[in-house]
Amino acid sequence: MAFFMQKKFKEIGHFSRVHGYKGKIVISFNSEDPSILKKNSTIWIEEFGIPSPYKIKEIQNLNKNKRILSLQNLDNKKAEALKNKKVFVDTNDYNLNDDVFNKNSINNYELYNQDNELVGLINSIIEIQHNNLIQIFIKNKEVLIPYNDKNILVLDHSKKLLKLNIADGLIELYVDD
Repeated sequence: MAFFMQKKFKEIGHFSRVHGYKGKIVISFNSEDPSILKKNSTIWIEEFGIPSPYKIKEIQNLNKNKRILSLQNLDNKKAEALKNKKVFVDTNDYNLNDDVFNKNSINNYELYNQDNELVGLINSIIEIQHNNLIQIFIKNKEVLIPYNDKNILVLDHSKKLLKLNIADGLIELYVDD
């Protein structure tokens, strides 16, 4: 069996564009936490049907779901060829399972609002097309909060916390008598 067939790959995003003219490239993450990538770690890109490894030399923040990467032996011409290619990691390299990558695997995480106030403990995620809901209980009452990429401020799997931009008055609608 070939070495690459023994690896367990997880797609984390794709290269959306080249950044500058020195071979830097922008990775757009699907829903995974961008902090999983570290300097000197290896990412994999499928080229001609075969996963090819690339070592990360440098990482720069671009925005919440995008990073600028400098990869070893990557010039501007090669970077152009990688545009729109899917990016993978070997889950064995990161000692991670699929749950760590999934933004919907956050049961029992602490939920904070935009003012860093603890709202409660996440009971479950109700998956609805285009607008998932977080279920928490406050004063023994069910509270449902919209959960999507637009209102996520911080998702930290290591600290088991989620910080959301929650609309003013939403929680009060559920818990005020």
